[in-house]
Amino acid sequence: DGLRRIVFRFCASPIEIRGTERVEEIILGRNELVTEDGRAVARDTGERETLPAQLVVRAVGYRGVAIPGLPFDDAAGTIPHESGRVVGRANDYVAGWIKRGPSGVIGTNKKDSQDTVDTLMADLASTPPREVDPDHAEHLVLWLLERQPQLISDDHWQLIDTHERSAGEPHGRPRRKLARVADLLRIAHD
Repeated sequence: DGLRRIVFRFCASPIEIRGTERVEEIILGRNELVTEDGRAVARDTGERETLPAQLVVRAVGYRGVAIPGLPFDDAAGTIPHESGRVVGRANDYVAGWIKRGPSGVIGTNKKDSQDTVDTLMADLASTPPREVDPDHAEHLVLWLLERQPQLISDDHWQLIDTHERSAGEPHGRPRRKLARVADLLRIAHD
């Protein structure tokens, strides 16, 4: 009949994907939420559920990855910081999951980012002023272009935004997102 149904199974984690030539079923582990160090954490109960499946989509990459030159807490998958300021590094800041680990929602990220910006602004306010070359902005753009020739400026983003909105309009959608970097760069730079 072509109808689709989505069922959300909360407190469940994928344990195993089975199949011979293709995906045939997925084994889920039941979790219970427990409090550890003031945080809600999912703990496996040992209970299992087997579901028939034809497709598995991995939608969330939630583990932070080390960036060369920055400290990294491998156990937590985060960059060590103090109020968003990277420990032992001047002028380096973090926000989001790389700052606090995979937790929260969009609103959490917004508050988290604001806290980091507050730290950055406090650091900036305590930095002594210095002479700035009047052509600083132009030199900065040239410096960036030397290192990243496919830089996306605000003007480029406007081109991408216009393209996505135009592509969505015939389908009654607010936009049709470009998902491939190559397509984004083509629209921005052609």
